[in-house]
Amino acid sequence: MFYSLLRLQRFLESAYQALVSLVRVFFRFRFRSDLNRINQAGKELVILANGPSLRADLDLHPDFFTGKHLMCVNQFALSAEYELLRPEYYVLLDMGFFAEKTIPRVAEVREQVKQALIRKTTWPLILCCPAETRNSRFHRDLLASGTPVRFAFFNRTAADGLRVVRHWIYRRQFGMPPPQNVLIGALMVGLACRFSRIIILGADHSWHLGFEIGADGKLLSTEHHFYDSKPWKVAVEHPETRQRATLHDYFHILYRTFRSYHLIREFAESIGSKVTNASSVTFIDAFERKQIGDYPWDSR
Repeated sequence: MFYSLLRLQRFLESAYQALVSLVRVFFRFRFRSDLNRINQAGKELVILANGPSLRADLDLHPDFFTGKHLMCVNQFALSAEYELLRPEYYVLLDMGFFAEKTIPRVAEVREQVKQALIRKTTWPLILCCPAETRNSRFHRDLLASGTPVRFAFFNRTAADGLRVVRHWIYRRQFGMPPPQNVLIGALMVGLACRFSRIIILGADHSWHLGFEIGADGKLLSTEHHFYDSKPWKVAVEHPETRQRATLHDYFHILYRTFRSYHLIREFAESIGSKVTNASSVTFIDAFERKQIGDYPWDSR
C-alpha cells in the first residue's frame, strides 16, 4: 500500500510538472529556435566544457581534436586554445552575458568575452544564445563589429514532468531540461542540430569539493577552469537578486543540474543519438564513460 501511494504521488508530481511546463511553453512560445535549420545527422560533436581536466586532455591528445566538429562554452574565447582549435559552435546560456544589470564580476566577464570574440574570431562561427537575447546589446555589438559570427537562437524554457510531454517539447525545441548549467544547454543544442554522437570533455562538475563557509558566514566556492593558473575562491551570490546563496540552495541547484543530465540521456536515446562522457575527471553519472586515449571506440 505504501509503495502504491508513493508511485501515485510521483505520478501526480510529474503530471503537475508537465502542466507547468506546457504553461511555460505557451507564454514563451514567441522564443522560436533557429536550430532546426542545422542538420548534422551521422556526425560527431565534441563539447569542450571548461573544467580543469580539459587541460590534460588538450595537452596529451592534441590529435584527437583535428577535423572534429567542436563546440565551446562560456569563457572559452579567453583561452589561447580558442584560436588554435577554431571551434565551429559557441554556446552562451547565462543571462548575465546579456542583461544590462548584473553583478560587477559577471559584467566584467561579459565584456571580456565579447571583446575576445570580436578580436580573435577570423573563421565562421555559429554563436548559440537564448532566444530572448535577440537584439540585446551583446547581439548588436557583435553584429556591428563585422565579426564572421552567425547567431542561432534557441529556446531555454525549462520543461520537466511526464516523459511523453517533455519529449514532445524537446523534439519541437520549445524547451529543454532545467538549464542550471551551460553544458545542459550545449547538449540540447547539439541534439537539436541532430548530431548522432556527442562527446563531452572537461565536465569535471566537482564544485562541491570546493565549498566552504567563510569567516563572515558566507558560502564560498572554488572556481577553477582549464585556462586558470590556479584555483580561486568566490562568494556565491544570486546574479539577479545579489543576495548571498545558502548551502542548501546550492545543493538544490546541483540536484537539478545532475538530474537534467539523466533527462537528456533519456531524450538522446529516444531520438537515436548517443552522449559519451570522455572527461578524465567527472561527477556526471548519466552518460556512458569512455577514455579519450582509446578513441575511436566503435572500432575496438
